[in-house]
Amino acid sequence: MGVSVPRLAGALGGDHPVAASRRREEWLLTAIAAVVPLVVAVGVAVAVPDPNLFLALGIAGGLLGLVALTASTRYEVTLTILVLYLGLVDGVIKLETANQLVSSLRDLMIAAVCIGALVRMIVRRDEIRLPPLSGWVFGFCLLVAVEVFNPNTHGILKVIGGFRQQFEWIPFFFLGYLLMRSKDRFRKFFILLGVLALANGVVSTYQTQLTPTQLSNWGPGYAERISGTGSVSGRVYTDPGGEERVRPPALGSDLGFGGFVGVLALPGLLALLAIGRTRDRWITLVLTLGALLAVATSLQRTAVLGAVIAVIAFAALAASAGRRAARVLASILVVGVIAFGLASIFAPDAGEGVFSRYSSITPDKAASTSVGYREGTLAQIPDVVAKYPFGAGLATAGAGATFGGSSTATIDGHPLSAESQYNYVNLELGILGLLFWIVLTLTVITLAARGLRKVGDVELRLSLAAIFATFIAFSVMGFAGPTTSNLPFGPFFWFAIGIASYWFAGGLQRHQPIHPRPGRDGLSVPASQPI
Repeated sequence: MGVSVPRLAGALGGDHPVAASRRREEWLLTAIAAVVPLVVAVGVAVAVPDPNLFLALGIAGGLLGLVALTASTRYEVTLTILVLYLGLVDGVIKLETANQLVSSLRDLMIAAVCIGALVRMIVRRDEIRLPPLSGWVFGFCLLVAVEVFNPNTHGILKVIGGFRQQFEWIPFFFLGYLLMRSKDRFRKFFILLGVLALANGVVSTYQTQLTPTQLSNWGPGYAERISGTGSVSGRVYTDPGGEERVRPPALGSDLGFGGFVGVLALPGLLALLAIGRTRDRWITLVLTLGALLAVATSLQRTAVLGAVIAVIAFAALAASAGRRAARVLASILVVGVIAFGLASIFAPDAGEGVFSRYSSITPDKAASTSVGYREGTLAQIPDVVAKYPFGAGLATAGAGATFGGSSTATIDGHPLSAESQYNYVNLELGILGLLFWIVLTLTVITLAARGLRKVGDVELRLSLAAIFATFIAFSVMGFAGPTTSNLPFGPFFWFAIGIASYWFAGGLQRHQPIHPRPGRDGLSVPASQPI
């Protein structure tokens, strides 16, 4: 019946001796780590011919941020920082500097979070249990690793570039598994996406009113996008009046980014409209209209069709929610009516030429457009399989195609096309990689469709339906672009699989009501489930 001193101290609110010692060690390591960036920054500033205070402060701030991400045990905070950076900052910095190396900052941020987590697990000697579906993750990594020995992978730079674009977003699988374990986490995540969509929508709207010359003045990267570089066409179009207009990148690094963020946010915001409290719905409604604004002003037909698919998929997945399904349909109807009314008022002021690109996806043309848009691109797949059965080599296509030099792979003397997700995976990983990706995608969708009916909490069911409606939409949008190599779907693809791993895979009864308790590193987990 006696109580040990350490347990008594904890019961009375005092620090456990072991916890207090660990906390002192963490503070000491953090203090030492904080000094290192300052020393490095001062050293760089002094070493350059003309010492620059702003350079020193910038380096110090960046390194301190990486240290903070490494040291933080609150992964929900670090995830929020990563999402904000990817959605608001990454593309702008890349285009303002026109420096490809700048995009490596996001890799350093992701690596900092991963290294911090691994070091803590090793120091604490935590028992490591791999999440369900980890076999798919490691199988994908193995397929990529084997491509190193593909004779079409030319040089170490191509290996590095290929590894980067294939492995870059995989840590989000583990973040999705660890973090998305409560209704509150889903609510905050949807609001965060809504804020990103609204911000991108506002910027995209402003950019549609600029001339190509005006947007080019934003920075050298913007000028390259507008004028086009090499085989990449300029991001402009000519309206029916003969005037050149820009295809806005919003806060991303290429056209359509704002629209894709809008597609990402839309199902989650519709879920919040259906399940949220009345006083909160006005804020959610504003964010939902912001997501629609981002889609509309992206001037990207793929984004518009993707938004339609996302809404339809969400309504279908939410159909099992009983009476709440009626709220979902009501929310869609209300948002549609308000959006139509606002468009009728403000669209004429924006100029008819701005939205002329959408003439090919009017209701009478949408079906033929969606089918034929990439028909020629997809038709290349059999030829590529015949000539490059094991792939055309790493960093042949996608964001890393120019890393280490342009690819020389061709079909009948013509450059290979990677303008769809299926072509992209086929070029990079061969027929096995293409089949692997298709089966993985269908497996996740099947798990979600079957598992949703077992989720007893209707609000949680609608939140999960929103996640996988977005997953379905982006999978279909893969017919029009290499989605997993770019933002925002690259990280979301693995993040959604991590969520499916926790809620639907492994035979665990995650659908039972959650009674959260504070978990290690600030995670909220079911009392019956270890981290």
